[in-house]
Amino acid sequence: MQTSELHGSPSARIVFSNGNHELSPRRKQSAPVMDLEYNDDDTPTRAHRISSDVDAAPHPDHQATGWKKARYMCERVMQRKPFLNWFFVYLFMMIYFFSYRCVVMSVVIQTFGAPADNTAGTKFKGIMLGLLEDFVLVTYMVVLLWAVDMCIAQANAFKSTTHMNGCIDCCTSMETSARIQVVLFRVVRFFVYLMLFVICIGPFSADTILMRTRQMRFTFEWVKMYFNDKSAASNLQVAEEELAIMRKTVIVTVLYALAFSTFAVMWIDLSKWNPAHIVRPRGVRSTIDVNEPMLDLPESPAYSNLEQGTEQKIKAAELEESKQNRDSEAASRRWNVKDKRTWLNAGFVVIFTVFFLILMPVIVLALAAGTSHVVSNIGLNTTLNEPFRIWFKKEFPPSQVSGDITSGSNIYIHGATELYEPFGEDVLYRKTKGFRGQLAFDVKVDPKDPPNVLVLVVESFRYHDSQYMVGNNTYLLKNKNITVTPNFDRWAKRGIGFHNFWSSYRTSRSVESILFGQLPYDSVTDSGTTGGRKSVELSGMPQFFKAKGYHPMFTSGCRTDYDQWDKFLPAHGFDEVLSVDEFKALCEKDLGIDPKDWSGENGGAARAHSYWGVHDDLALQVLGNIMKNQTDDQKARMKKGEPKKPFFINHYTITSHVPYWDRPKWFADYKIPVDLSPLYEGEKEKDTIKRYVELRYFQDMALGQFMDRMEKEGILDDTIVLIMGDHGQAPELGTDNPEPRQMSCTRVAGALIAEGRLGKAAGMIIDDATEQYDMLNTLMDIVGVPEEGFIQSGIGRSLKRKIPFGERVVWSNNPAKKFAVIKGNHRIEYDRVSSEISVYDAQKDHDQKNDLYPSMTQDEKDEITKLRDAGRHLNMYFKERWEKKCILKESC
Repeated sequence: MQTSELHGSPSARIVFSNGNHELSPRRKQSAPVMDLEYNDDDTPTRAHRISSDVDAAPHPDHQATGWKKARYMCERVMQRKPFLNWFFVYLFMMIYFFSYRCVVMSVVIQTFGAPADNTAGTKFKGIMLGLLEDFVLVTYMVVLLWAVDMCIAQANAFKSTTHMNGCIDCCTSMETSARIQVVLFRVVRFFVYLMLFVICIGPFSADTILMRTRQMRFTFEWVKMYFNDKSAASNLQVAEEELAIMRKTVIVTVLYALAFSTFAVMWIDLSKWNPAHIVRPRGVRSTIDVNEPMLDLPESPAYSNLEQGTEQKIKAAELEESKQNRDSEAASRRWNVKDKRTWLNAGFVVIFTVFFLILMPVIVLALAAGTSHVVSNIGLNTTLNEPFRIWFKKEFPPSQVSGDITSGSNIYIHGATELYEPFGEDVLYRKTKGFRGQLAFDVKVDPKDPPNVLVLVVESFRYHDSQYMVGNNTYLLKNKNITVTPNFDRWAKRGIGFHNFWSSYRTSRSVESILFGQLPYDSVTDSGTTGGRKSVELSGMPQFFKAKGYHPMFTSGCRTDYDQWDKFLPAHGFDEVLSVDEFKALCEKDLGIDPKDWSGENGGAARAHSYWGVHDDLALQVLGNIMKNQTDDQKARMKKGEPKKPFFINHYTITSHVPYWDRPKWFADYKIPVDLSPLYEGEKEKDTIKRYVELRYFQDMALGQFMDRMEKEGILDDTIVLIMGDHGQAPELGTDNPEPRQMSCTRVAGALIAEGRLGKAAGMIIDDATEQYDMLNTLMDIVGVPEEGFIQSGIGRSLKRKIPFGERVVWSNNPAKKFAVIKGNHRIEYDRVSSEISVYDAQKDHDQKNDLYPSMTQDEKDEITKLRDAGRHLNMYFKERWEKKCILKESC
């Protein structure tokens, strides 16, 4: 006789008798019991072992204590409520995002908002928006993890009867091959979860680090910039406080990622549930004894006994017929239910996919766009924002203004002094035909014997290093009768000085402004030179001077692979580009420098910077030799009756580059004849300022020797020289983050020297606001526009022409900090989106402690708002046209 317990009737059992054979009424030995899960058509999908005794032996968690009991309880809860697998992934991720958003919130408000924005309401809105963005991102991640778990579950179902998740069960009695398979599956899951977790939180974590250290937002351009210029990464100046923030964030993030992945391997199995189960009836579950033989009813049993208190004999044929009828009815019902469930589940999956993966991100994007600038930045999840920014050109912070401008307005093109023909409406693309108006100064030029032109750009040369530039503002020089640049001052007094002269911070951005008359490309990480931009057509100084018959040449003792200058410069007008390698070769050939003396090691003379290139004392000697040779060649050609072919040279210096350590050995032993200690004694960054002013003095010495030599050899009589800083610096704030001192970083020294050509104008200082991008039109006005005109898209004006003070404004942008428009002596600061505006007196308030904007009249505020908006449109105009490669086109 064989017995089997009826499902749902623990006190009933069926006893089959076949005459001679009878099994025991109940097995006494232990046997594993399996837990079956069913599909929507009621067919079993897979089995889980849940017990080892048919007689209801106690579950292990009834006897276990401590950690084991907690683990068993967690397993049972996760098994009974499989949606908790998804819930715990959301919980893990949301806690991380929420915690670090709170940590960085104060910095975000300070960077992107005004003091009035530091309210509980603003913080609450930012947190709520952040939770929505985090939820969208985590949903994408959970779907990916679910797909991974489904794939692993399918593979696991064919190879192992153990759970996909777990910990020590693979150490129990199990065949070696099975154990290897189980361990392999779990190791793969661990690293997949770890990798996706890091991908999800990595950009967000990097963003929190940058915000807390540099008040900048992370984008994938930072990664691109690193690979483009990774050789320069070792020269990046990082403060110890910044390193501490970075270390702590990395450690916490790594530990959190490991904890998440470990928890996932032990308890989480996303394949057990998905949102489609919400609309499915609760699944049927059953238990069977896997060691009990499958019961096939005998064809002709003599009797079948039903024991339920009393025994009655029932014909087996009747029982089997009844079973067949029930199976047939159940099958029919299953097919009907299956069709309905299939359509219902499919519809729900479509709805879920469309709403949570498509519509919800769009809704959150719209909500972010409708919030204030500071709220959107509090809530910003960079990991989510970057794919939208790159793939769809949409960002969760409010979008910036368009690049639409009104080209006919004198606010962009100074029509009162420039004669031009526009090639379309609302574009800067035009043909300059000449210049007009009253002269501020004149430079005598014979069209038949045009002068050579040198544009000399000095590294980190801020205006208040020069006593001549500072003038009466001696508080910037500690009220001492002292100058760090006596040679520049001496030569500037013989030329035209630019007292209110501005740049856009960072060296590569000066190339765009000086050479091509543009507001530089708006990016914290990239510039107009990044990648070489060979496919972008430009028109500026190299093209202008080539059209005038000049030989355009770029020189520097510095390396030009940084930011891909070595690709950009030859592709945009320069016939020759000489940099560190060529300069070293010329130094060794013409100046007798021993190659071992480039380094300061092993007794070397440290004649070159450890990273950037040849120091300025040697580089300017080489430049002098180049100019001397070019001049001699010109004289020889003119004696033969051939065209002069003057040169246009753009030269960049390097020694005064941050962090101001590197210097030639001879200068390290040199005693500076001027006491510079009042400029740094008592300062917090005393050592940094000391190194800076010493190297500024060194560079000025080299500049003075170069100019004196050019005068002595008669080269200056036939050469117009423009000297200017590429940008400023603020050693008072250290070397790692000087930019908050905006005026020190963007206001630069500048002078035009034209020996014997200025007449009574020599010694003039222009006090009105000027910018690097004015140099293109100024030189065009001096040398003379070609008869056919010159095509350009710059925004500069000719400084040779006189205009009323304050009539014309200039823009000076630093994408990492603030944008600015300078009108007269007022510096107006703003950002890309928010309504915050600050106004400072650039002459009297160098450290920007007294904001004038609140005390201004409404009419003054309205005018400032118009200037701010015009600056934003202009900024986007150039950004869009750089990206669409249509700077010299009527439309994009």
